Amino acid sequence: MSGHGALGSYDKAKAALAERQELLKRLGGLPLALLQVANEEWLYMLQEDTRHSLAIEGYFATEGELEAVVQGRRGSLEVLNYFRTAQYTYGLAFQYHKEGQLHLDLPLINNIHAMLFQGTAQDRHRGQPADGIIRQIAGARVQPPLEATDYLRAFVKLVPRLLREREVLEALAKAHVLFEAIHPYRDGNGRVGRILLNYLALLQGLPPLAIKGLTQKERERYYAALQEADRGFHRGFPPPEPEHLLQALDQGDFRPLAFLLAETLLPRLDNLVALALMRFDNLKPLEEVARDLGVSRVLVYQWVSRGRLVVYRPRGGRHLLSHPWLFLGTRKHPKLLPPVLPPERPDWEGKIRDLQQSLWAPRG
Repeated sequence: MSGHGALGSYDKAKAALAERQELLKRLGGLPLALLQVANEEWLYMLQEDTRHSLAIEGYFATEGELEAVVQGRRGSLEVLNYFRTAQYTYGLAFQYHKEGQLHLDLPLINNIHAMLFQGTAQDRHRGQPADGIIRQIAGARVQPPLEATDYLRAFVKLVPRLLREREVLEALAKAHVLFEAIHPYRDGNGRVGRILLNYLALLQGLPPLAIKGLTQKERERYYAALQEADRGFHRGFPPPEPEHLLQALDQGDFRPLAFLLAETLLPRLDNLVALALMRFDNLKPLEEVARDLGVSRVLVYQWVSRGRLVVYRPRGGRHLLSHPWLFLGTRKHPKLLPPVLPPERPDWEGKIRDLQQSLWAPRG
């Protein structure tokens, strides 16, 4: 994982995420306005999410198709529906996060499915759990329960509890594996589950993530992680009650899936932390950061590779930018974020737009 190669384990990933969440909190959190201003960042996240999620299910969208959707030109229905559904659902999650609400209910989940299949051959079944219908998960050892709606109702009761009581990576991983094990619809369960996963991440003030799926190796890793996490359901489902489902979830090993989520989440979170800093000061080239910190350029790049310095990494990975306040500290060097930040700059929104226009070259 670029910029986080020293993670190595779930525990290190968990610690890295906690550090960044704390730093983002110190920098004012993740208000909706930040991503609205960082429009290039937001659109790129949505495009990457769309492309990888569809690839996991065997539909490989081209960059041209994604650009057509973003620019308002009609692309393929699969791409168009996924992009629009993600855009709507993630915006809704930001509104709930802004209000401090941990909102999750059955109509919301059914609406995600309905939006994904609007105008398709599955139109008459969209938004309808497949109660009483036998469903299979290709390559999995889980047999989804016939009482799909009953288990979804238990799901929406359990997930807020997970988010309140468990570490965020564990909560997201277990919520995702439970939804995929229930597999409540005739088709599209992977797509619904991954959009729902990002909805839950956004409720927690985190950016959406894109589970990698463009290569066979990436897809196999994802499926293997799901199978490790859903072991508590390999011999059948317990009754559709939150406590019973939690006990089954706790029998599986969620760490491979949680680590996979962290790998895609942390680079996106780094970019948003860096943009949050621009409310107070400009980002700088790493050479300037090295001078400000009084260390060599080589050491700064080592800190970047070890995840000790948060960097802004635009598409393509060129022109890394950072700031001394984004240094997370080491045993020999303390972090430098002052206890009291200066007043927020009135022109920070324009400075983010100017930065992105200078760094985000159009695709061609």
